[in-house]
Amino acid sequence: MKRLTKKDLALSLHSAGRTVEEIAKALETHPSYVANVLAAAGKPSEYSDLYVSTAAQSGYARQFQGILRFKDMEAAIESVQRLDEMYRAYGRAGDRRGQHQAQLLALIGKNRAEGIGKLAEAQVFADWLVDHLAVRRPEEDVARDAGEEGLFGGAYRVAS
Repeated sequence: MKRLTKKDLALSLHSAGRTVEEIAKALETHPSYVANVLAAAGKPSEYSDLYVSTAAQSGYARQFQGILRFKDMEAAIESVQRLDEMYRAYGRAGDRRGQHQAQLLALIGKNRAEGIGKLAEAQVFADWLVDHLAVRRPEEDVARDAGEEGLFGGAYRVAS
């Protein structure tokens, strides 16, 4: 006979109409764990925090899956480069929501890196985000995409 796991119980309680917070309390675990279990099973939850998988928070999840990395500076820079490429592609397509999701993911990366003490790596995400929060006219975005202006000049580079 198969033993019921915490994941099985979380899914069962969710099917019974319990909220993420209620399930977490009943299972003596964190709400982010429950939300991640539900997301992995393809079940939507209304819960969101810093430690909930981005797959649980966004319809763009597949496109952004696996982008956040901050093991070291090289990984953080590569993550930001990928975010920047996606941000620009969404801009070319006129997809403001996609661009917003890229900005949101950069903020999540910054917060997660900072939360585990990877301050230099967190700064890489913060620098990109600050540059992409500036209000610009559409023609300035075209110039920036061509590498003519902006802090990142078409591809993210670390200042030496």
